[in-house]
Amino acid sequence: MRKLVLESAVLLVVVVAVAFGLDHLERWVTPSQGVRSALAMSSAAVAVAAGLAAEAVARLADRPALRRISAAMMVCGLIVVPATAAGTAGAPNTVDTIVVASVRHIATLAVVVLLLLAVATFDRPRPWPVRGLRAPSTGLRALLVTLGCAAAGGTAAGFFPETAYSVVSSPALVYSTSTLWLNVGVITLLSGLLRRRRLLVWMGVGETAIVLGHLSAFVVGDPLLSSPLLNPGMRLVGLGLIIVAVLRVAYRTYQRLEGDRERLAEAESEAVEARERMSVQAHELRNALAGVDGAVRLLTSDDPGDPADRAALRAALSAELDRMRSMLSSESARPRSEPVRIKPLLEHSVRIWTNNGVRIALSADGDLAAGVPPNVVAQVLSNVLANCERHAPGARVRVKAYRTGDTARIEVRDDGPGIPAGQEREMLRRGVKGAGSVGDGIGLHVCHDLVVEHGGRLRLESSGLDGPGCLVVIDLPARTRAGAATSTISTSTGSGDADT
Repeated sequence: MRKLVLESAVLLVVVVAVAFGLDHLERWVTPSQGVRSALAMSSAAVAVAAGLAAEAVARLADRPALRRISAAMMVCGLIVVPATAAGTAGAPNTVDTIVVASVRHIATLAVVVLLLLAVATFDRPRPWPVRGLRAPSTGLRALLVTLGCAAAGGTAAGFFPETAYSVVSSPALVYSTSTLWLNVGVITLLSGLLRRRRLLVWMGVGETAIVLGHLSAFVVGDPLLSSPLLNPGMRLVGLGLIIVAVLRVAYRTYQRLEGDRERLAEAESEAVEARERMSVQAHELRNALAGVDGAVRLLTSDDPGDPADRAALRAALSAELDRMRSMLSSESARPRSEPVRIKPLLEHSVRIWTNNGVRIALSADGDLAAGVPPNVVAQVLSNVLANCERHAPGARVRVKAYRTGDTARIEVRDDGPGIPAGQEREMLRRGVKGAGSVGDGIGLHVCHDLVVEHGGRLRLESSGLDGPGCLVVIDLPARTRAGAATSTISTSTGSGDADT
């Protein structure tokens, strides 16, 4: 508050200094009618601009006080200032001048009342009973009411010019209007200081500046005296302070709305990312459930089978369920410092999908290790094998894992219909899928991004086992780990033989 008090004090000192300066300048220079008209036009333009800006901010920020300020400025710019300029240019006792003076006094009283209401913290709880006045523009309503009152007052002054002249030329009326205007300025200023609202402080100083335009008239004791420079000059200064205050509020409102827009954009972006994550999770869970389904049916069947195979299948099923649980947490995203063996992960996935009807042959180096989380390898292979089952039913699949240089390479090759030549890179984009595909076009895209995120590469080739087909090559950063020598296993189901 101390800063606001200092700011208001500086503004008052500047306003008083400008008033005394214009008063002294007026004694040496008499402005022409053109200069006075230019000052009046500038004041009217500033007032109308302040009214439009206040109404715009009131609509955006839902601030009723600004609607009343808008109404006051519009009335001032459209009626008071032009009527004042017209009244000072004509003879004081003609009917036209009396009518204009009557209109000006009525409009001035409306401006003072609206500015005083702008300090209040109330709003009309119910809409206006007249349908045309129910619009949210308080400024338009007040302007229409003031125009009606001014028109009625001007008409009455035209019919009774002598009575109207005695009223508008009364010193008591001028003293009362100026005092009321000064009181509104002081109330607005003090209200702004107590409520710590810079808008009201600047408006209060601006209203006080307008009153100071009548300084010379009060000093010489002739309230009807019209100053050719001080009055229009201080009116322009006061309205300038008011429009600066309104524009500052408009700028702060713009900044707040821009911040809200940015936060809304961020929220929308986060919502889109959340929807994409949920769609990926749903896709991965569907693939995992499809693989688990065959294993569960086999374990719950009446055929006891080989106890060792059933034990291995139960282990693979348990690993797959653990992977599904990790999809719903952040475990898979955590970095892994120690190397992970590739072969056991491939064996688990192969057993799961083999029992789901896919003919798979696996060949893997026993000591092959990669510096990626195990869930990454399992997820990528599960997606690729799910695509083999979905898009190449009955095809033979061969999975091969070996080391080449610093890379642990996994190849998944089938003899299905394959992909069109030249579409290998396109198929890795999100939402892209082959003709007649019932999938979502998510799996390969997710696999590619996941492998790249962990320092690897994934690519597609149109190369099957014996001609047509598809080859998926997954390159992962290799790590050194003590293990068994290179070994090869082959697993298959169904009537066909698996390649080894």
